[in-house]
Amino acid sequence: MKTLSLEELLIAMNIQPTEKQKGIRIQTVTNDIYDIRSNALYFCWYDKEVPVKSIKKYKNVFIVTDTPFAHMEKLKPEQLIMVRDLKETFFAFTSFYRHLFTIPVVAITGTCGKSTTKEMLKHILEEKHNVQATISSKNADYYNLPYLMGIDEDTDVAIFETAVAAKGDMTECCKYFYPTIGIMTMIDVDHTDQFESFDDYRIEKAKIMEGMNNKGTLIVNMDDPYLSSMDTSDFRGEIITFGKKEDALFRIKHYQYHTTGMTFCIEYKQNEFKGYIPGLGEHNIYNATASLAAAAILGVDLPYALNRLSSYRHMKSHFEIIKGRNQITLVDDTWKSNPASLRIGIQTLSRIASPSQRKIAVLGRMDSLGKYADEEYENAGRLVGDLAINVLITQGAIAKEFTKPAIQAGVNPDNVYHFSDIEKMKRFFDSFLKPNDIVYFKTESDLDDLIEYLSN
Repeated sequence: MKTLSLEELLIAMNIQPTEKQKGIRIQTVTNDIYDIRSNALYFCWYDKEVPVKSIKKYKNVFIVTDTPFAHMEKLKPEQLIMVRDLKETFFAFTSFYRHLFTIPVVAITGTCGKSTTKEMLKHILEEKHNVQATISSKNADYYNLPYLMGIDEDTDVAIFETAVAAKGDMTECCKYFYPTIGIMTMIDVDHTDQFESFDDYRIEKAKIMEGMNNKGTLIVNMDDPYLSSMDTSDFRGEIITFGKKEDALFRIKHYQYHTTGMTFCIEYKQNEFKGYIPGLGEHNIYNATASLAAAAILGVDLPYALNRLSSYRHMKSHFEIIKGRNQITLVDDTWKSNPASLRIGIQTLSRIASPSQRKIAVLGRMDSLGKYADEEYENAGRLVGDLAINVLITQGAIAKEFTKPAIQAGVNPDNVYHFSDIEKMKRFFDSFLKPNDIVYFKTESDLDDLIEYLSN
């Protein structure tokens, strides 16, 4: 965080500072009680109980709240900043702080591909730039303020994931970051337990344009049917497209699978560029192309960006290939399970497996689907059969919903198994697995212990 005076922060929030609030430097702004320290401004945002006793241990801690709290009389009057509307005041602060810096800010949204695209772009840039970015896939709203506070005078560019789990999430997220560049990777059913319909979910994603004040640069996957049909009539900035279609500005011309990565070729402004990325799957070509488009907009030379991508280290548990014991191949794709990522994972599994390999899919529940759950389990189960997955193993009660449609689509019922206990799965795999098997794991449950057991 850039150190600022309390006086200028209060004025930015339309609060008149008192004499005792002047001349004080603020080094920390937080809404987390565990981050309170000396010279801190604390927004009482999430916590009902303010830790007055702990606060008294520090010097120059100021509390912004619109609600009285227990033991507040034990603090000095100047420490208490009572406001009419805490949310309004808080976002007055985030707007002020963000606009202290005239740097490009990239916001990435989509059902799948946010984290990988962000990590690829960060890897391209960080050799020559000071980059502030989302950590791993930690994109929940309570991370937004710490990420914003990570921007300071030395930051050259910021890259953030803008997740949507409920109505209003996109609008609120953009009130922290005010992005100048937006990337939309792809849209499919997810978090529909918090929306009345899938259309409402799509509309919330599209609000990234409003969050950019309908200007700047929007990078869109034009091969995605939901994004290609999105209403952009109010957007006054530049729209950059990527995909396989001939009229995509960043056109994916072809790609080829290799043992641990993929070579590919894209066309941009009538020039062809070839590259290599670690990691397997067509989806990673799309993620790479989106990151290259953003890099180009940021002024990075494409050959340099492609060279940087060749040394990118693929994210853990995102279709991670692991060498298992006894010549078994393990695919850890357990970071998240939703219909789109499961479909992509099963398709990629089918694509990389050799004819001699038994394809074994270990599937757990898909989360947050609401009224679309039955349909999506049906679709996923049928896909398992359509792509000739040899063995289906379901883990957890809800995952049994994959079984019936998979069998109807051609999976041998004798090759369908169900487990709830990890230790029983270990014993089963001890006797069941054969050399050259490939085992794909896709579940919201933590299977690290099982995967580690099979890799030793």
